[in-house]
Amino acid sequence: MILRRLYVYLVSAVALVVLAFGLATLGVTLLQVAFNGADSFNRTSLAGTTAAVVVSFPVWAIHMWFGRRFARRDTAERASAIRRLYLYLACAGSSIGAAIALANTVSFASQQQLDGQPFLQLTIAQTAWVTILLAAIWAFHYRTAAHDRAAVGEVRASATLRRWYMYVALFVGLFMMLGGAQGLIRLAWLRGLHSPLADYQNLSAAAGQLAGGFLLWAFHARVLVTRFAEDDRRSTLRAVEGFIAVAICIAAALVSASLILYYSAAHILGVASPGGAGNDLLAAFAQPASIMVVYGAAWLLIRRRLAKDAGTGEGTRQAAMRRFYTNLAALVSMGALAVGATGVLGTLLIQVTAPDWKDPLSLWVTLLVVGGAVWLAHWRPVPWLEERQAISRRIYLWAALLGSVLGVLGGGIGLLYIVLQQAFSVRPRLDDPTNLGFAQSLAVVVVAAAVGLYHWRILRSDSTSRHAVQVPPEAAPTVTTPAQADEPVHATEAAPGLHYALSVVGATEDDVHQALANLPPQASYHLKASDQPT
Repeated sequence: MILRRLYVYLVSAVALVVLAFGLATLGVTLLQVAFNGADSFNRTSLAGTTAAVVVSFPVWAIHMWFGRRFARRDTAERASAIRRLYLYLACAGSSIGAAIALANTVSFASQQQLDGQPFLQLTIAQTAWVTILLAAIWAFHYRTAAHDRAAVGEVRASATLRRWYMYVALFVGLFMMLGGAQGLIRLAWLRGLHSPLADYQNLSAAAGQLAGGFLLWAFHARVLVTRFAEDDRRSTLRAVEGFIAVAICIAAALVSASLILYYSAAHILGVASPGGAGNDLLAAFAQPASIMVVYGAAWLLIRRRLAKDAGTGEGTRQAAMRRFYTNLAALVSMGALAVGATGVLGTLLIQVTAPDWKDPLSLWVTLLVVGGAVWLAHWRPVPWLEERQAISRRIYLWAALLGSVLGVLGGGIGLLYIVLQQAFSVRPRLDDPTNLGFAQSLAVVVVAAAVGLYHWRILRSDSTSRHAVQVPPEAAPTVTTPAQADEPVHATEAAPGLHYALSVVGATEDDVHQALANLPPQASYHLKASDQPT
């Protein structure tokens, strides 16, 4: 049974690819002939594409007929993962391809109005044909998958395959749309300033990308909200897509914000062309400002969606993915913060002898400020117990500690090398240019030691908190010293304790955990949600 399914749908997939390519090329060639007449090259192309279509279409149609016949006879066949894999692969490839073809069609159709270029009827007709063809292929397979879902449902592997298709299409459409919007804002900004940076760049290309991406994203987002909201709210793929998207948006927005800050700081310090961006500061702002506006808005919207999903109750894997994202962002931003602090300290130590310190100081200050802001936004030094025990938090702490120790090791070697180099020199000189490396090495040692000391303290605090064990509210907490760990504990030996009743209104469960995070390790508490007013 499985081998039969593999054969039917593998042949169908290969024949569909050949058929789609043949029909696309055939339509493009026929349009070329209709507009410009036939030549030897067109005749050869017509022969090849016609042969591909004539052979591949019956092969695909016959195997799809067999698949449909088997599916009508047996519900297990209709619900099989192999059939859904074929259908959703066809949907994913054709929908993304149609969005790209639509982007090209809109770009060519609007270039006369937006960019003053010639109206290319042939090119528009050819890209429109490819768009219609791929949209028809997508509609056929999407409709078939919808009928299968309505007839036999969709669970386990079949539902996972549907999520792979939809969230990949949603992701691609989102970033096509964001890229097009960013390009439109950037070019409109530059053209408003009459900057030469806008020369030879087309608004129509960005407009086409925006249109194609928006249609792809909007359709799948609408379907997910109206039909699969409850089924997908706790799925791992939904969480993965959301966290990857928000991480990319965060990175893009923060890099652009750092560039704006860098250009501004360097301009204030009198640098003529910071980072080679030229002396036109407003034109230099066009790229980072457009990225910050578009990707910053997407960051906020995606975070709202993630917060809404988490508000209905996180699954275990979703919570783990959220912690992984948070601690990864903290680790990356801590690295940027440490590099920026090292550069600032090193630059300040050598500014007396280095005449070109303003440009690098602007860059290091930017890294320090942006990295510090992101780290403070994601890092919680004393989270609630379950967060402290998360493996992603421990990975972050040990990775930060490892990086700081390696920084101290490398900086210490650099310090000693410079000292010994002068000590072993025939003519030691204090003004030797190689001595400037001493300041950089000293900055590395100081910053790495501070980072390592801080994370070592957090690591020890988290380790202590792991000994806390939650007990029911009726049982009194028991304190056990290391010397008594192997001795039996009787009920009469339990340490006396008081029970407190606490009513909290207007806060989430995470807020309560955060507020009670400073309790001593031997204390325990139990949360029970209640809708009754107190």
